[in-house]
Amino acid sequence: MTTSHDPATTEHVDSSPAAPPPAAPPAPDVENQTAASSNFGAPAILRRWKREDLLKRGSIGLRGLALVCSLLSFVIMACNKHGDWKNFDRYEEFRYVLGIAILSTLYTGCQVLRQIHELYTGKDTISRLNIAVFDFIGDQKVLNPP
Repeated sequence: MTTSHDPATTEHVDSSPAAPPPAAPPAPDVENQTAASSNFGAPAILRRWKREDLLKRGSIGLRGLALVCSLLSFVIMACNKHGDWKNFDRYEEFRYVLGIAILSTLYTGCQVLRQIHELYTGKDTISRLNIAVFDFIGDQKVLNPP
């Protein structure tokens, strides 16, 4: 009897136990998410609402400050009555500045009233696109008169 020890025909049987399959990663806890770990969903929406509300209130505050400044400039220019050569009405340039102060006061006052109305009612009086165009054109004309 001959035993052949041909390595090609012999099978090597591993006696070690089979390794278990890799474990799946733990499922995330969907019900107990923290706001910091989520960029989507309710926490993100609430952050966006707070940010938009802050921007609206800040815009009203800044426009209110602009209204006070333009009203103050209008009153100062209109009350400039010192007599003779210092008289406000004698110079066309000062009348032009008074006209610009009046336009600035009216424009800013209308914008403040519109924003306050929208804040309290929650409804836009004019569409967002028209408001953006009106704001841009009006701000350019008030800041840079022809």
